[in-house]
Amino acid sequence: MDHEGRLSAAVRAVNDRSLSDASTARALVALPPPPEPVAGCALCSQLAVLRAHARTVGDGSAETDADVLLARHQRQAHAPRRVFRYVPFTVVQDPSAWPEYEARCVSGDEADCGASSGPRGGPEEVEEWQRGHTRETRHLRYRRCFTDYAVLEPVRSGPGPTGATGRTCGPAGRSSTP
Repeated sequence: MDHEGRLSAAVRAVNDRSLSDASTARALVALPPPPEPVAGCALCSQLAVLRAHARTVGDGSAETDADVLLARHQRQAHAPRRVFRYVPFTVVQDPSAWPEYEARCVSGDEADCGASSGPRGGPEEVEEWQRGHTRETRHLRYRRCFTDYAVLEPVRSGPGPTGATGRTCGPAGRSSTP
């Protein structure tokens, strides 16, 4: 194949690749309008002038940089301040979910026995399993687990029942006894 044949084959390959890329190309995302300067703010005006100059000389990168700086400045200097209020809440057991009780045998000289009662509906059932396991194996040491679901409820003003735990929680979930 001569030089022209190889060149046209390369061009055809590039064209084929660009056509297949066009079918899998992502749609363009509409950008929000550029931020507008706040009247009376010197920094906003300065950044707007910088953006206008970049647009005039055709420097899209500098124009985008000015938009980003203007938006950041507006968020920090002109955005309304948010007020966060402390709301005390109580931790209570979720009445829609049943608690589970379980025990696992940890007796043994070299390793734990590992026998387990499995999840049970009440502590009495687990204790009965423990007694039966002890009768069969003479093992005496168990690890017991209680699992439930908790719900946080805002503390109501005035007299009223506190949660099952009687603990109110404040910031970062720290408990305090009322």
